[in-house]
Amino acid sequence: MALVDDLSLRCLGEPERPITEEFCEKIGVPYADVFTRAEAMAKAAQAMRIVTGDVFSKLPFCVTVEAETLGAEISLNALYGVPTVANFLYGEVSEIGALPSLDLTRGRIFEVLRAARLLSDAGERVILNIEGPFTIIGLLVPSKSLYKGLYRERKKLVKLCRALANEIARYARAAEEAGVSVLSYADPTVAYELISPKMYEEFCGEVSYEALRSILRATESVTVHLCNKTSVGFEKAGFCTSERVEISPGLSYGEALSSVLGHPDCRLIGHGCIQRSSCPCSRGYLYKLKLREQSAAIEEK
Repeated sequence: MALVDDLSLRCLGEPERPITEEFCEKIGVPYADVFTRAEAMAKAAQAMRIVTGDVFSKLPFCVTVEAETLGAEISLNALYGVPTVANFLYGEVSEIGALPSLDLTRGRIFEVLRAARLLSDAGERVILNIEGPFTIIGLLVPSKSLYKGLYRERKKLVKLCRALANEIARYARAAEEAGVSVLSYADPTVAYELISPKMYEEFCGEVSYEALRSILRATESVTVHLCNKTSVGFEKAGFCTSERVEISPGLSYGEALSSVLGHPDCRLIGHGCIQRSSCPCSRGYLYKLKLREQSAAIEEK
């Protein structure tokens, strides 16, 4: 029986995050600035690490950074208190033209990279969250239109996702150069249990496969972590295999992950939750993943 047969797609959930207006007031930074300015981001990330007893400082504090760089209109949502899409850039997938390159030299994405460098220079180990192609596109068009596009606009989505995979890989390279230790990759918009197994195996999983290959090729030693909801479905669909890596007892998940940083055969880790890095590691091992050697071409029909 494959190891993945013992695993569940169930999300373990995230511990409560202390990034609130009250928290920011206590550490002396404006709340809005933790999403937009490097110094505030770095200060909040470091303070959050200390409060939670983590070994990693995490950036950024929302999922909209890449989409905003591509032109999405983002604003600080008064209800949820995080940056969200104010108005979708497109109504349908068919309306999306050639996407611009990610400009890493300005805007929030530049500030995130600068915050990573500030933290790294201060001796912090940094985790940077990177969104997958479908999640990014899902911030450019309404989700209903994206899911329709999976069936009606596959040829266009293939081109868009391949272009985004290359841009994500550039971002990953810049993050590594900024001192990031771990890249947390997820594409929850097309999680394995949300779409048909055939759609995942023939299309969405292939996109993740290509994106991860691009990231690993563009970087030298940074560890790439896949969330449980992404990695279990990814292995079930045959895009990777997993192997247990024994760890010392009594470690938090973050400490366990930190223990394999820099190991060339442990560059891809999965079947765990990076948001629970401060929590006790429930198993006596991590899962290292290995991508399959070759991928079938994405079907564009």
